[in-house]
Amino acid sequence: MSKQAMLFVDDEKMILQSLKTQIKKHFGDRYTYEFAESGYEAWEVIEELHDDNAEVLVLVSDWLMPNMKGDELLIQVHQKFPRMVKVMLTGHASEE
Repeated sequence: MSKQAMLFVDDEKMILQSLKTQIKKHFGDRYTYEFAESGYEAWEVIEELHDDNAEVLVLVSDWLMPNMKGDELLIQVHQKFPRMVKVMLTGHASEE
């Protein structure tokens, strides 16, 4: 059975640390947890996991990040990995 992972992306380290604490508290050692501070770093993590035959089940990304916004990341990831669950989590909501 391949390793199953969850990936969290946010440019704020404090947010990632909080997510790490909460997700590990809830799921324990059931999954591998990865954290990235940018869309580009997330792609590196995804490729490394893919090369190690690990399956990324869920990608949770912030929206407002430098260089690559979360929606751009999720669209690109969806094109290559359509079965991966993708979630955008942000504090910068607007009607746009």
